[in-house]
Amino acid sequence: MRTKWVFVLIGSAIGTMAISAVAADPRDSVDRGQRLDTDALRDDVGTNRLRAPSHPLVIAPVPQPIPTAKGKKRTKSSDSNR
Repeated sequence: MRTKWVFVLIGSAIGTMAISAVAADPRDSVDRGQRLDTDALRDDVGTNRLRAPSHPLVIAPVPQPIPTAKGKKRTKSSDSNR
């Protein structure tokens, strides 16, 4: 009795996979790959990574200087005088 249910479950799982494989469009994976490539190129154009360097040895952009933090000076709190 138990083996009958195991065969039914395995058969239904294989049937479900077979139906989904038959129903899938073979161009889905190609379309997805092309969409990913198009998105990557659009991102590269947006960040100017496709521009030719001015000199063959200049590949990386010139690093921008890091701005110094200009925060407020801390005052002594009244808790430290206890």
